[in-house]
Amino acid sequence: MRGEAGMTLVEMIVVLAIVAIIAGAAALGLGALSRAPSVEAEARRFADRLQYAVDETMMGGEERALVWDETSYGFVLRDGRAWRPETGERLARHRLPGGMTLDAKGASPPALLGGDGIGMPFAVRVNSAGGSWLVIYDGLNATAIPARPS
Repeated sequence: MRGEAGMTLVEMIVVLAIVAIIAGAAALGLGALSRAPSVEAEARRFADRLQYAVDETMMGGEERALVWDETSYGFVLRDGRAWRPETGERLARHRLPGGMTLDAKGASPPALLGGDGIGMPFAVRVNSAGGSWLVIYDGLNATAIPARPS
């Protein structure tokens, strides 16, 4: 019956493929909005790196300290009488993404990490326009928690 209008199977598959490509491109575009670094992710990264440094200090018996400024932090290792910056991927200096800052009221660098499990406790606030998180070091463990508005 040549007079009937309709779509062939090939035409339907082509249309579905085009719709799938457009939907995939839209999903990837929307996902890019949420890939911006968040203050929570940075605070958790900071706590994880700090905990790693504490664990390395306890296992290796070296003297290690945390150093920071308003926009970055890193770790230093005592080499005789001098401090030298760590260069390993997890302990090297890390610069915070734009707009984020560190605030450590009551603490000043360097903050010694306890090789014997008894380090000096401190808290560092990671701030951004999207909120604040605290990274708390109790002398043995590092934890990131949401900060109460001040």
